[in-house]
Amino acid sequence: MNCPNCGQQTEEGKFCTSCGTQLPNKEYAAAADPTINTPPQQQQQTKQEQTKIQSNETVEKMKATGSNFGNFFVTLLKQPSEAKKVDSKDLPSGIITIIIFSLLIALGYHLSIRGVSAGFIQISFFDSFVLPFVEFVVLFGIVASLTFAGAKMAVQAVTYTDTIAKYGAYLTPFLLLYATGFLLNLIGLTDLAALVILVSILGAIVIVPTLILLEKPASGFDRLYVLIAIYLISMLVFGFFVRTFIESLFGGLMGGLFG
Repeated sequence: MNCPNCGQQTEEGKFCTSCGTQLPNKEYAAAADPTINTPPQQQQQTKQEQTKIQSNETVEKMKATGSNFGNFFVTLLKQPSEAKKVDSKDLPSGIITIIIFSLLIALGYHLSIRGVSAGFIQISFFDSFVLPFVEFVVLFGIVASLTFAGAKMAVQAVTYTDTIAKYGAYLTPFLLLYATGFLLNLIGLTDLAALVILVSILGAIVIVPTLILLEKPASGFDRLYVLIAIYLISMLVFGFFVRTFIESLFGGLMGGLFG
């Protein structure tokens, strides 16, 4: 057995042969660790059962999250105004909506680059898909955080988790709008698709924070000034990300010209 004081291996008895600390008796040790007197085969079986139980619990949690998101998404597709009833308990569903929106934007950008490049513009998968996905997740997170900060400046009774969940909820119709633009682009209506996609992204940056801040009465800073500040900062961040996309395109173009 191992000494509980020094951790060294010691013979069974009353005292540790290394440090002299009194050792617990067998009954106490067995009570503290039920596996001490358990055969190795049974110990292994017990560990496997515990792992299986934990795995089942994880699967059940994932199923519950998926079911909640399904109800969340369908409800908001039918009645987007129900987003005002969303709170922190819907946080996972709100985050999933943000991620799906970002994935769709990244996929649209990736397919557009592939369509216009014709092998001439050389842009890696990371630059054409992974980077836009990460940047839009960050952008939506920044806008939601700015919205929360604005709500606090206006002295509104909201929490950060409530704001993130509401932001994801209000994104739902704009997610549907972006998906419509994505389909229009696939069938060749590029001008209309560009307009629809632009409106959907501006809605996520401009309209959603407005809807959240107008939900509750404010007694602090005037919400108009707060919203102007949110718009300015959000558009600056968005402009920075657009600049990175243009630079990656320019780099791919130069790579195609000079090999």
